[in-house]
Amino acid sequence: MSTRLLLTSGVVFLFLAQTASAQWVDIYGTKQTVSGSPAGPLLMNESCLPETTDRALGLQDVLLQAICVNPQARQAWADVRAQAAAVGVSEAAYLPTLDATAGVERDTLATTYNASAIGAGSISSSQNSSSRYGTLNFGWVLFDFGKRNADLRQARQLLAAANATQDDVLQTIFFSAAQAYYDLSDAQTSLEAARATEGIAHDSLVDATEKHNGGVGALSDQLQAETTYRRAVLDRVSAEGDVSSATGTLASVMGLDANTPVKISAAQSEPDNPAFAQDVNLLIDEAKSQHPKLVAARARLEAARANVDSVRAEGRPTVSLVGDLTQNNPSYQQQPEQFPITGSRGSTIGIQLKIPLFEGFASGYRVEQAERQADAEEASLQNTKLQVSLNVWKSYEDLLTGTTNLGISKDLLAAAERSLEITRGRYREGVGTFTELLNSQAALTDARKQRVLAISKWRTSRLRLALSLGNLGFWSR
Repeated sequence: MSTRLLLTSGVVFLFLAQTASAQWVDIYGTKQTVSGSPAGPLLMNESCLPETTDRALGLQDVLLQAICVNPQARQAWADVRAQAAAVGVSEAAYLPTLDATAGVERDTLATTYNASAIGAGSISSSQNSSSRYGTLNFGWVLFDFGKRNADLRQARQLLAAANATQDDVLQTIFFSAAQAYYDLSDAQTSLEAARATEGIAHDSLVDATEKHNGGVGALSDQLQAETTYRRAVLDRVSAEGDVSSATGTLASVMGLDANTPVKISAAQSEPDNPAFAQDVNLLIDEAKSQHPKLVAARARLEAARANVDSVRAEGRPTVSLVGDLTQNNPSYQQQPEQFPITGSRGSTIGIQLKIPLFEGFASGYRVEQAERQADAEEASLQNTKLQVSLNVWKSYEDLLTGTTNLGISKDLLAAAERSLEITRGRYREGVGTFTELLNSQAALTDARKQRVLAISKWRTSRLRLALSLGNLGFWSR
């Protein structure tokens, strides 16, 4: 093999290696284990499209915008892609390695001799030499007592954990966006109720003023009516502030500045006698089998156990196939030898056995460290199971309570509206007291608040139960 051919081979391999690094030639198909976009696992048949704020947005519009632009989703996706690349690195350990070294050297040696003893003064001589050389080194691990297999298992389990974590992050974003949407809807409903209460208080003030001016009503009734009206105005102003705050929160969740005006569709229709009959034991079992947090915890435990096998294998021998090919072409201006060297070539191939003998007892400590890390992951898995079951239980009970309160709050509101209607008629006819009217107004105001709160809690507990089960998505709203 000529030096030129050797150098050319090295340059070709270098070019291929750099190209693979720059464009990431996915030889092992790791991209197939990663979603195509940050929101991919949750999108299903939906797609990320830029949303405009010049129209009323529905719940699905808000959810799509939130999961498509949230930086936490992009971070989780980047973590998955990084771990997928780590799987490729572990796969590559099964293939041989080849590296090339090439160079051109020029050496100059100048020597001065003191020849005064023979009357010649000083004598100088110089010698120039140049050489071109190249080396190809080959290595292939044939047997390593399972270290590569353990490293690959660990990388794949960590990839599974990263995918599960991405799913969990997306579901959390989904929940936050839905919660912000419902909070704004509830705030708008509360504002409507506050305005209605303000209107009722204003009508009562008008009735009390007319009676007082007509000489059939007490001044105290008029003053009480005015006080109630002013309080209703304050409640309405506070409700307007709550709407503004909820709008800013929703805009932020959607990846917009908080001062961006956001409009949502008309208030959601009230649930009509929702039924909920599920066995909580089955729900807990379902969560234990599919919740992303548990999937990730199990994968991390398996990765830790694979790491134990890998660390143990580090202290065992490895058998490798090794070889090298060298080419050297020296060129001398002055050749002291009778037969000058014009070139040299050499090659080596063989089986190499590497046996770790002693490294200061570090191997035992590494194994101990890996085993304790696996113990910690096992404990973390058990703790996650308990937390998941607790979240399901609490969400289940909250939803049961919320479902019951929906019917109660509806009946309470209907009774309060009927009571105010009767009390107002009695007061206008002069057979009822103003105190009764005020009490009826207060009861209606409270009933409206309770109705809004009941609907809000029911929606939130419904979402939270789906989140605790690990199946929150566009198919579960």
